[in-house]
Amino acid sequence: MPSPSSAKSKGLTDYLMGRDPEGFKKATQTPFLERAGKGTLDKRVLQQWLSQDRLYAQAYVRFASLLLANIRLPAAVNPGDVNEKLADLIVDSLTNIRLELRFFEQVATKYGLDINAREEEASEGVKGYRELFFSTGEGIEAAKLPLLDGLVLLWATEKCYLEAWTYASSFSKGLEGREEGEGDADGGALRKEFIPNWTSPEFEAFVEKIGSFVDVLSEQESEGKARVMQRVEELWRRVLDVEERFWPKMEA
Repeated sequence: MPSPSSAKSKGLTDYLMGRDPEGFKKATQTPFLERAGKGTLDKRVLQQWLSQDRLYAQAYVRFASLLLANIRLPAAVNPGDVNEKLADLIVDSLTNIRLELRFFEQVATKYGLDINAREEEASEGVKGYRELFFSTGEGIEAAKLPLLDGLVLLWATEKCYLEAWTYASSFSKGLEGREEGEGDADGGALRKEFIPNWTSPEFEAFVEKIGSFVDVLSEQESEGKARVMQRVEELWRRVLDVEERFWPKMEA
């Protein structure tokens, strides 16, 4: 059985990345992100969006937990089994998101940001992700969908998030010499704390690792290839649509 490290360089993730480049650009390159990178994003806008990102993270926890619960581990000891490695990956994703939530709280305290939001205040983007997480997770739980779909969704949302903040960081170049908070509308929370965290080599490696599992599982999928590709491509397009709506609308 192949391992993620030996997956072909051209796999399902490469295929999906090439299916809707314009949609990917719209989802990951927005005026909100540009302002975030430049340090010109109003503090009130930032804290409102962070409160929504926190709601997203909470929905992510439930989704990842459903994925973990539906991984079939081998009865015999086999550290090289792909499902053993997949279980480790999902555990890592849960650990990461819990650390992320605590990080939110720490930075919010440091910069005086109110990141609390009521359930009924969920944005359209958060609602969209909740629906995607629920329908995919429950489909896997009911054995109506394979784990592949869950991994595609996990990879897609993390990939978009990474690329979005990488785009934002491109506008921070040349601003590194500023004193902390100097000239930043949010006091420096984004440029000094959040953006470095969301574009770190560790996060990039994690996203690539999820992608390698997607490629391996797609090769092992027993369902007809055309049907699988049609379903996951539709899932990818839905993620791009939700991700675009996840960012607050504003002028450049």
